[in-house]
Amino acid sequence: MDRPYTAELRDVQRREAAVPRKLEIDLGIVATDQEYSISGNIFYIWESEDSAAEIQVKFNRNTEAAIPLSQQTGLLTPFDTVYITTPAGQTGTMTILYGTESPELLDFIDNRSQTSADLAAIRNQLEGDAAEESFAEITVGAAAVQLLAANAGRKACWIHNDINNSDDLYLGFDNTVTTAAGGNIWFAVLSPGMGWGVDDYRGDIYGICAGAGNAVGVGEW
Repeated sequence: MDRPYTAELRDVQRREAAVPRKLEIDLGIVATDQEYSISGNIFYIWESEDSAAEIQVKFNRNTEAAIPLSQQTGLLTPFDTVYITTPAGQTGTMTILYGTESPELLDFIDNRSQTSADLAAIRNQLEGDAAEESFAEITVGAAAVQLLAANAGRKACWIHNDINNSDDLYLGFDNTVTTAAGGNIWFAVLSPGMGWGVDDYRGDIYGICAGAGNAVGVGEW
């Protein structure tokens, strides 16, 4: 009894084995149902300069519904004609690999993470900034004060209630924040000498105290 794939391998040995082929699409050229006379049974988006770029693909008949494909996606299906629509607003080159052997004998191996295009951004977040965004001392009293404004460039922040202050510092996400006696609208309370920080929030932060003249240190990076 033949081992798995033995019959297929013998078939390949009797002729020249077909090699995987490459098709490159210029994403900057807008096209609708552009016809490509290519054949195979494996169609795979190998890479794209814009990892978010997408093409719409129809196999064999352009009357069929289009299938959206982007980097590291593909299909196993027999085809002898492909119709590709390239939407507007995209740039760069998309590389497609397609094969002409049976799926059992041809597979595209891709060990890249789905987030590989974002690894530089992830590393940048983990390393932190070499320079601060801002730091200051803010005087907080019985009216809500904005301690930090929303900042898309913020990686982390720290708020510190000076140890020499007389009052607790109540923190909130908008100017409706109150002290415990004023209505209990707050998410954290810092006694004098205490600090609070976060590394996954980039929105507004407000503070309020029961009395006037409290020095609060704030910083973000």
